Amino acid sequence: MNFEPILPSQSTSVASLNHRASEVCSPGFEPQLQGAETEKTAAQAERFSELENSFYEWRDGLDTTHPLNLPRYQQVVGSTEDFLSIVEKAVVVDGYSDPLAFVQSLSRGELATLKAIHSTGDLDPSTMTKEGALNLILPASERQDIDNDGFVERGHGVGWSFPPVNASQSVHDAWEQATEGMSESEKMLAQGMFLPSMIRLDEVNGQVVRVERSEANNPYARPNFPFGSLIDQRLENMEAFKFDMKPEQYEFQKDFLTRFGEALSFAGLN
Repeated sequence: MNFEPILPSQSTSVASLNHRASEVCSPGFEPQLQGAETEKTAAQAERFSELENSFYEWRDGLDTTHPLNLPRYQQVVGSTEDFLSIVEKAVVVDGYSDPLAFVQSLSRGELATLKAIHSTGDLDPSTMTKEGALNLILPASERQDIDNDGFVERGHGVGWSFPPVNASQSVHDAWEQATEGMSESEKMLAQGMFLPSMIRLDEVNGQVVRVERSEANNPYARPNFPFGSLIDQRLENMEAFKFDMKPEQYEFQKDFLTRFGEALSFAGLN
């Protein structure tokens, strides 16, 4: 059921929110608004506003310069209103406290909206993890890594990005500064320099084998990981293998790592 979003400028009473929660909740998911205080109502409206603004920021940043990206953008735009209705519902009924139960309560149409927004395959809430369900009802820019393994589940899919979701804001700010003006393809190349190792050498038979996520060599997930020291080491290693790299690859990586290292140093992250 569609309804108008709660805007920050609107004054919404507790009774109104309780009524709205009863309207939008599907059977099996009970709203947690009984006895709510006015302050909580204001907090809910503020939280929805934050998520709404974050979503629009993410949507506006989608790459539309290449014709192949236009269908994806149009799909997101066409599903925006319905997605924000789901987000608002989750805020009003406290669906983020138990995202699995909340996603399981959604209609087929609402699941189709989540599929369209996140470009996922078919969704079966009964086989999802808590993290996979949570990230379906959050804007992509707000995704969370609950178990801090360096990977992010959304629906049934698993993604990876750099800097890690749980890295400090200072690291993310340094990354934004270093990647400013770069194309999406250049940013992907920069991220590729930090891909975790998903293979290992089997000491018994000497074969290279794929490892599971729980065994992956993903050191960036460690608390207080020294990103500044990592960049220094990468630059040193590059010089050692300079003549094994294509000149353009060497120049791109050296230039980017230098900029990123300077941004980290300026932020005191040596």
